[in-house]
Amino acid sequence: MARIVFLTGYMACGKTTLGTALAGSAGVEFFDLDKAVEAEAGCPISEIFSRHGEKEFRLMESDTLKRLVNTARAAAGTVIIGCGGGTPCHGSNMDLMLKEGTVVWLRASRERTIARLLEAAADGRRPLMSGLDAQGIAARHDADMTARSPHYSRAHAVFDSSHLDTADEINESVKAFTVKFLKYPENRTHD
Repeated sequence: MARIVFLTGYMACGKTTLGTALAGSAGVEFFDLDKAVEAEAGCPISEIFSRHGEKEFRLMESDTLKRLVNTARAAAGTVIIGCGGGTPCHGSNMDLMLKEGTVVWLRASRERTIARLLEAAADGRRPLMSGLDAQGIAARHDADMTARSPHYSRAHAVFDSSHLDTADEINESVKAFTVKFLKYPENRTHD
């Protein structure tokens, strides 16, 4: 039976970056929930929101999460599932994740997160932040974190994901994450 590790946290905290890097170097399988939802829907998340609204997206996200968990259960070894920023905040998603595996809250510093969001909004990678300046992004981040932190804080553990912006930082973060969560799973405590 596989061991499942869920990566949760706010937009631009590094879930996809870390998950992809772990898959490349730690020999684990990585599933990106947002990409799985897009594949099943046949369109980008932004289009799901505009066509069907957030409620429909959240239902699709929950269904896809359940399917990924079932797929992961059948795998050999460790499977990492990178969740969307809002995934743990809706329905019974967090309960499912806490029951099925180890949930790790990737938490980058506020400054690092806002800088990443500003950069991603400028080049179109974060449509929810497009058109916002640094102050607008900071206000959105702060409001979202106030609402989401109670959900994120239910995670089994917290990992500082502030250092995922260069190849060296990614390599060091992969080493630290591997030691803390993949080689020694009994070390599941909050930092």
